[in-house]
Amino acid sequence: MTQTPRKLSFEEAWNSITIFYVDNELEQEIDQEVDRLLRLAEQYGVTEKSMMSPDSLAALLREQEGALEFILREVELSEEKFLRIISLLRQIGRIPVPLDREWTMQQITRRIQADPDFASAVAHLLMDGVRDAELQAVIPRYYLEALNFREIAAGSVAARRVRYKRALIGTYSGRKGYRVEACIRGRLEGIRERYGVGFEQGRSRFVNVNVDFAVPSLDDPWVILMCSFQETTSSGQSTKARDMETAYDDIRRSNSRNRENRVFVNFADGGGWLARRRDFQRLVENCHYFINLRHLDLLEPIVLTHVPRKYFQKQS
Repeated sequence: MTQTPRKLSFEEAWNSITIFYVDNELEQEIDQEVDRLLRLAEQYGVTEKSMMSPDSLAALLREQEGALEFILREVELSEEKFLRIISLLRQIGRIPVPLDREWTMQQITRRIQADPDFASAVAHLLMDGVRDAELQAVIPRYYLEALNFREIAAGSVAARRVRYKRALIGTYSGRKGYRVEACIRGRLEGIRERYGVGFEQGRSRFVNVNVDFAVPSLDDPWVILMCSFQETTSSGQSTKARDMETAYDDIRRSNSRNRENRVFVNFADGGGWLARRRDFQRLVENCHYFINLRHLDLLEPIVLTHVPRKYFQKQS
């Protein structure tokens, strides 16, 4: 017998928020990447016992492939900001090449390898730019303070490990969102295996936003599911709430016009919603059904109730 679908109340949704999503496999992947970076630092001779000078750094940049990208990661300066600083040095004549257009990273790397003087200028910039009086007047302090490889290179392995993990936090957070989405996909794949009801992702004519999951298809979706997992708070959450509300309205209007029973399902979870209680409440209210990680079992009865029987290829 098919379980009757139900919608979580706001209190149920609020009290069952998964504040932090723990994925041991992802944690291990991050640790492996940190270990790889630590081995790379050792390979380049960047250890707490090393006494690196501008000359030795220039030699490293010239002789070791990938060394420049490694040093920029060490000082936590983006490639884009590094390119702006090199352009500035050309503009003020510190690098004697007129600024006709900005160099790419590949062009800078090739010039480092071919021109010892340029390699030395870049090495001094990365090693001691923070102490350069002329640059203090033309580079914001936030970026200038990153040009301090002399002190960073002598840091402990423990400090380097923490810095590498901090640098990977963006990748970590983004991949967590994909992992959460994979949990939902896994439930839908189970439904497909048991009942033959498929699902798709992309743009559907029924709503004006990209659909995270459409069951059984984008062309004829009877269950549309949108996902948001936020461990941190951002201004984009209000936009996400509005997009989900708009999609819900689109489905309701379509149902009214065509006398159908298509449903819009909101999935929202993560501690980032704790500081956005009103937006979170809007997500719970403005949908036919609301689910989260702790209530993924509610998804199957929704599909079995609302998807027409013609899409079932197996007996339920």
